[in-house]
Amino acid sequence: MIKRLDSNHPSFGSEDCVELTVNVGVIGLGKMGILHSGILNSLPDARVGALCDKDSLLISAAKAVLPQTIAFYKDHNRMLENERLDAVFVTTPISTHVPIVVDLVRANKEVNLFVEKPLAASSEQARTACEAVKSLRGVHMVGFQRRFSPIFQKAKELIEAKAIGDLIFFRAYCFSSDVLRVGHSWRLRSGAGGVLLDLAPHVLDLLLWFFGEPVVRAAVRRRAYSTEVDDYVHAMLSFQAGLEGHMDVCWSTCGFRLPEMSIEVYGRNGVLTVSDDFVKVRVEKGGSYGIGKSETYYKQSFDSSVPFLLADPEFTKEDTTFLSAIHHQRMPDLNFFEAARVNAIVDLIGNMSAN
Repeated sequence: MIKRLDSNHPSFGSEDCVELTVNVGVIGLGKMGILHSGILNSLPDARVGALCDKDSLLISAAKAVLPQTIAFYKDHNRMLENERLDAVFVTTPISTHVPIVVDLVRANKEVNLFVEKPLAASSEQARTACEAVKSLRGVHMVGFQRRFSPIFQKAKELIEAKAIGDLIFFRAYCFSSDVLRVGHSWRLRSGAGGVLLDLAPHVLDLLLWFFGEPVVRAAVRRRAYSTEVDDYVHAMLSFQAGLEGHMDVCWSTCGFRLPEMSIEVYGRNGVLTVSDDFVKVRVEKGGSYGIGKSETYYKQSFDSSVPFLLADPEFTKEDTTFLSAIHHQRMPDLNFFEAARVNAIVDLIGNMSAN
């Protein structure tokens, strides 16, 4: 059993809080639920004890290939009643995140919670989630995995070191080819949020992490193939100290087999470009980084070794960060309150671009 301490206890957050394996339940057996389950079950300090999904076919398929020691449920409330879980991963459709979180907190004040991004479908729901976890004695975290990429960490380091001087302008995009025809998945239904809740939160979380809180100056949303949600979003944002820029997000762009993200930042002394594959800095004027210096750090340049590799190493790193936070009872940086900032910006863009 994981040791629990009140936040006022003198040992809260100390290194001696480590005990035993974390028993995990996963709610939602889509792509992300399967991914996290595979990673967690391969780490020495975690085990997946229960899985939950409303889809009987998914449950049957999982039972056929997974260890018999795992308990399966169609109802998360029943899972909480029957299982002694230290942590729960919520990887269900976005609109269901907060109702499930509220149920989990009501049932067990000791549980630790991990929710896939974004935290909620709206800023109002995000506030509800934040209110719910105020009484929680466990830790909580949201899965914005790009913060665990050494490439984006290096970009943040260079920006904070003023490698390109004071910041003036940026442009960011995230494109994919996910929606190139009329479809019927849950992401394309009214209320699911469309590309603004699917791809845009990744970009917005990084912009918030790099530059702080923005002001939304203008925004546009358009549909290309979907009939109920938007496929394209454009937003103009202003940050402190005069930084201005725009973000374009579209999941209906041909030629992007995998989602591609890029943020290009112009400063008084040069330019910094960061993507999933590299970060490049070019300095053309004087500054702490050196005149005329150009350097590119590729993905392969960094040590991305993890205990178990399934998909990108960032997913393993975020899971091990969550487990470490549980063991040491330290709230992660990417907690519900931090993630709620993304929902606030999403709502501002959505309201400003409403037709």
